[in-house]
Amino acid sequence: MFHIFLRDNKKRIYRSFNTNDKDQALNAFETLIYRKDLDGMKIIAMLQHKKTMLMFHRFDVDENHKNHIRGKTLAIYKKLGLLKP
Repeated sequence: MFHIFLRDNKKRIYRSFNTNDKDQALNAFETLIYRKDLDGMKIIAMLQHKKTMLMFHRFDVDENHKNHIRGKTLAIYKKLGLLKP
């Protein structure tokens, strides 16, 4: 089971989505991390699989920060084995 959600700095969960379908999960995660309306806010988008955090994106950091992953997800998905190289 994949779990995709937004979480604030007080660990409150917003916009939660669960699916067993990997493609739906990756699409939902991509949709969240490209939300420009969240830029600058202390919110993170998280992608979990079987209760293990696979990756996250921080909206409150500069695009050069390691936790700002817009435009980098394809390589990360391949590294995690979620997509074929």
